[in-house]
Amino acid sequence: MRNPKKNTLRQKIAAADCPVMMYELIPPGKELDNGSGLAYARCAMDLVNSARISIDAINIPDIRDEMQNGQKRVAGYEVKTDPREFVSLLRQASSAPLDFVINRATVYDDVASQQRWFSDTHKHYGVSNVVLVGGESSLIQYPGPSVRETAELLHAQFPQSFFCGGITIPTRRKPDSASDEPVRLISKAEQGMEFFTSQVLYEAKSICLLLKDYQVLCEQKDKQPKRIFLSFAPVSTRKDLEFLKWLGVSVPQSIEQELFEANIGTGWRSVKITKAILQEVLSFVYSNRIQVPLGLNIEHITRHNFELSKELIEALGGIYAQTYSPTSALARQADDSEMPLHLR
Repeated sequence: MRNPKKNTLRQKIAAADCPVMMYELIPPGKELDNGSGLAYARCAMDLVNSARISIDAINIPDIRDEMQNGQKRVAGYEVKTDPREFVSLLRQASSAPLDFVINRATVYDDVASQQRWFSDTHKHYGVSNVVLVGGESSLIQYPGPSVRETAELLHAQFPQSFFCGGITIPTRRKPDSASDEPVRLISKAEQGMEFFTSQVLYEAKSICLLLKDYQVLCEQKDKQPKRIFLSFAPVSTRKDLEFLKWLGVSVPQSIEQELFEANIGTGWRSVKITKAILQEVLSFVYSNRIQVPLGLNIEHITRHNFELSKELIEALGGIYAQTYSPTSALARQADDSEMPLHLR
C-alpha cells in the first residue's frame, strides 16, 4: 500500500494515488509535569502503534478557550501543553520516525508575534507541517492576521520552510459565489495551502456536494484539486455529541436517534455509522468520477475516547486503504476507464 519513494508527509499528500492517514491527538493539560506529559505521549503512541492500520502523521489541534456562534464551551476547558512541546514529547515516546502537523490559530496574535512563532517552530522545534485556522466569526475584529494573510506571510518570509494546510467546512455554503466554500478552497490554494482537513463528518450529503462542486470549479478554472482529509470522531456519550454540535458539526436527528437508541452500545454504533458515511462518500466519489484526492483524519475529541478512536482508525482505515489499492473491490467491479484517476 505504501510507496517507499514517498517518504515525507509532503510527498504523500502531493501524490494523488497515495493513501494518507492522520490521527488528531489532543495535547495533555499544561499542569502536567514533564514526566506525566511524557507518560501521556507514550500511552498515546502505544495506542497508535498497536493499530493494525499505519498512521502517516500526528495532527495536533490548537485548543483555545473560545466561543462558537456566541455560545460558551459545552465541555470544560483546561490550558493545554504547547503543541510544539507536545511534539517534542511524542518524538521521545516514538520508536520510529513520524511526521507531525500543528494547527495554528492565526487571528489571536499580531503579525510580529506570528512571525516569531513560525520562526521558532521551524528553527527550534523542527516542525514544518502546519494547518492554519481562523477565528470564530469573520464579523469579529481580531488582533492577528487572517488565514489567507498568514498563508501569504509564510510564502513571502519563509519560502519552502512550511507545508501549509487549511480547514474546510462542508456546510459553509454561500449563495454568493465569491464566498462559497469551493471558491474559498481554490483561493486558499492559490495562496499556498496544499491540503485541507474537513470538519468532523456525521452525514455524507454536505461533503459529497462540496467535493462535486469543488471538482467542477477546478475544471472550469483549470486547477488541480488539493487533497481533502475527511475527519471522523467517535461518540460514546451525549456530552461528546453536544461538544461536536458546539463545534458546528452537522448531526441529523436520525443519526442522533440511532446513536442513543436504548442508551447502550453508543460507541459501537458511532463506529458503525461513520463506516457507512465513509462508504457512502467513497461510492459517491467513484460513481461521479470525482478526482479530488482524499485522506483520512481520525480524532478522539475527548480522552475517554482514546481506545474507541483506535477502533475507528482500524475500521475506517481498512475501508479507505482498500479504495486506494489496485486490487480494491471497486477496481474489480467496474471498467478502469470509469474510475477516477486517483482510484485507478
